[in-house]
Amino acid sequence: MRVLLGVVLVLALLQVLSVGQALLTATGVVVVLVALRLVIRKKLAPRFSAVCQVRVGERTLLAFAGSQRVIRVGDPLSGDVVSMLMGHRGWVNALCEVETGGRILLASGGRDRTVRLWDPGTGRQVSVLKGASAALSGVCHVRVGDGTLLAAGGEDGLIHVWEPGSGEHVRVLSPGAGEVLEVCAVWFEGRDLLASAHVDRSVRLWEPGTGEQVRQLSGHEGWPNALCQIETENGILLASAGTDEKIRLWNPATGEQLHVMEDDFGWLHALCQITVGERRLLASGGDGPGVKLWDPNTGEQTGTVGGAPFLLGPYGCGWVRSLCQIQVDGEPRIATGGYDKRVETWRLGEQN
Repeated sequence: MRVLLGVVLVLALLQVLSVGQALLTATGVVVVLVALRLVIRKKLAPRFSAVCQVRVGERTLLAFAGSQRVIRVGDPLSGDVVSMLMGHRGWVNALCEVETGGRILLASGGRDRTVRLWDPGTGRQVSVLKGASAALSGVCHVRVGDGTLLAAGGEDGLIHVWEPGSGEHVRVLSPGAGEVLEVCAVWFEGRDLLASAHVDRSVRLWEPGTGEQVRQLSGHEGWPNALCQIETENGILLASAGTDEKIRLWNPATGEQLHVMEDDFGWLHALCQITVGERRLLASGGDGPGVKLWDPNTGEQTGTVGGAPFLLGPYGCGWVRSLCQIQVDGEPRIATGGYDKRVETWRLGEQN
């Protein structure tokens, strides 16, 4: 844009254009480029960048949101939308369920630099947590003593921590590792640690109550876009995945990397634990077709849900940006959202 405006200015100085013509031309250039940028951002934005299970009374519902700024809470069995949560002034990038003050709320974080708390049953906005200075890319709750804190990572590289009941902005963590891509809680020796992923390819562990960094996990060859905890035969581990097309399992106690699972079909953007009876599996989603399932004890892939190989584009659930497990009429399923403009739930029996 600056180059084009510079050309217009030079033409005006050389008297090829009059001052009035130069101003009109410059205004037209700015309008066209701004409009083009907005169209491109809208077209390239993931329609649904966050999905999350949330309990409302005796019901288990699915919350989902993305570039449309509206959070929808729906019944995964009937497909009906129960409530629509409106208030964010930018894309909604993250959702999580949080229990505070004896009730279950839905937390959301987005590009408007706020975390908002909602009553998912009524759609009422309970509070707005402010203090962040950049767009937020991840939100999670962490248990500290008998209470719960909310953490969110931002594009400015800062991690913000709030007390959700009072809305108090408790502390800011400044890792100095670039943009925060994701945050999650991982259970460690009877308490939660806060895990964060950064564009410097590191994953870091924090004491959320004090803000002290516990350790740094290094090994990714690209951006670690996704984090989650996973229960294994060796205890609770931390899983991370990203643009190096690899999933890595870490021991949070030692920082040791235990497994590296390779996905040979594009960048990875989402991870979650799937529980089927007594069995725990790790689910991963990204630019490839479907959701892949992995055995975290062996590092072996056990199947694929909701997709099939393709030549010309995504088939099934393609280009996944978010996923979670959800109970549908007592049956465990995987919910996905992403660039295909759909939110779907997939039976775990539908494996390739």
